[in-house]
Amino acid sequence: MVLVLLAGIPCEPYEGSIVCHCKAGMVSACVALRESNPELAKKVDAAIQAAKVLEEAGRKTEEAFDAEALASSASPEPPECKGQEHHVISRPIAKRLESHETLSGRYKPRDPRFVARAVDEKAHCGYQEWHRKVDDEVIAWLRRYPKATVEQFESYLREIYSRPDMLKRFPHGF
Repeated sequence: MVLVLLAGIPCEPYEGSIVCHCKAGMVSACVALRESNPELAKKVDAAIQAAKVLEEAGRKTEEAFDAEALASSASPEPPECKGQEHHVISRPIAKRLESHETLSGRYKPRDPRFVARAVDEKAHCGYQEWHRKVDDEVIAWLRRYPKATVEQFESYLREIYSRPDMLKRFPHGF
């Protein structure tokens, strides 16, 4: 968790590798930075402390969101499905996108630009377990990359839907 937290502190283009490595959690780089530039080391330490506070606040928010998403995902699958349209931007993903640093406001739940047709009812009927796992994976990616661009996010989605198991469900992709 701490490494993920520290890795989330971005390096500025003007910063040297010691600062970047320290921000990424490399103890030896932090030690070297403290020896070579104590003032800068204090600033990096302050940034790390601030990130920890933000991470804790974000974790509490995410836990509340996850509890809400889990409650809504427990609904039974509808009885009469015949190869549904699959919305790549599901409601849980859209909810996460609302608070994303760079992608907020660019997508909406069940965005019509991101739809795939399932090959048959077995491939997609309601909010099946595989669908929840894909949503969880995408949400985790969004958390991991708070500064992701539209191009990076959409490329990531295309990578998921190009996987062999997904192409069996959605042979035409999205």
